[in-house]
Amino acid sequence: MGLLRKSVFCAATAFSALLCGSAQAWWEDGHQRVCDLAMAQVQSATRAALANLLGEPLGKQCSWADEIKGKRPDTKSWHYLNAPPDTRRISAVPRPKGGDIISALIEQTSLMKHGSTHQRREAVLWVGHLVGDLHQPLHLGYASDLGGNTYRLQLPEGLGKQLQEKRDTVSMHAIWDGLILRYENDGGQAPSLETIEAPSLEDPEAAILAWADETLTVLNDPNVHYRHGTRLQALDSHYLTSNRPAVDQQIYRAAKRLAALLDWAFSTKS
Repeated sequence: MGLLRKSVFCAATAFSALLCGSAQAWWEDGHQRVCDLAMAQVQSATRAALANLLGEPLGKQCSWADEIKGKRPDTKSWHYLNAPPDTRRISAVPRPKGGDIISALIEQTSLMKHGSTHQRREAVLWVGHLVGDLHQPLHLGYASDLGGNTYRLQLPEGLGKQLQEKRDTVSMHAIWDGLILRYENDGGQAPSLETIEAPSLEDPEAAILAWADETLTVLNDPNVHYRHGTRLQALDSHYLTSNRPAVDQQIYRAAKRLAALLDWAFSTKS
């Protein structure tokens, strides 16, 4: 499952406006948001090259990788990698033959810089999407619960109304895909986050692996209650609010790192 499907997009024109109070969900429009926020940070040469290559804004095509799953089922496994419990380093996880998010992102990043025109265009769409997916912790979740999709929490009726959810239970994957941000759609200000440094891309593959390790750290945080022995039976407002800063920070990181990858691939500057 990809990130960001139902949110109302909160446009931003600068990195200082990365997170605004009206954002609802880390689903389809949120994928657009990560891409748009990245495009607001890239160098002018990168922006011009992408405009010429894509023909329309990257943000509007940032969910293309989800939309093609039906026609290209071989790519479904490219959106995640199931890490066993207590994994700390993604390099220790065997890569499945059918593909996974790490292998796909590394390959598409290389094609984005070195491929033919057609390959570069498609690779941009893959990279834009997969960088977002990589920063959603449940995309590195356990195989036993399908990345949190079968780990379900009871949803109290009152909280369900606030979240616009009619189901009695919700999956942990959906909570992190969008419900944490949807709960915060109350006009309040986003939490104050530490500055996200621009990544070094001397070795893009090493950088991608490091980002995945960082996402694993988020996944293993006791406050997330994903690890066995810490799991919850019911969702409450405290869980949603206490994990909001982590979700916000992952969105910041995704946008900043996507911008760096695009500059690495397209900018004429050294």
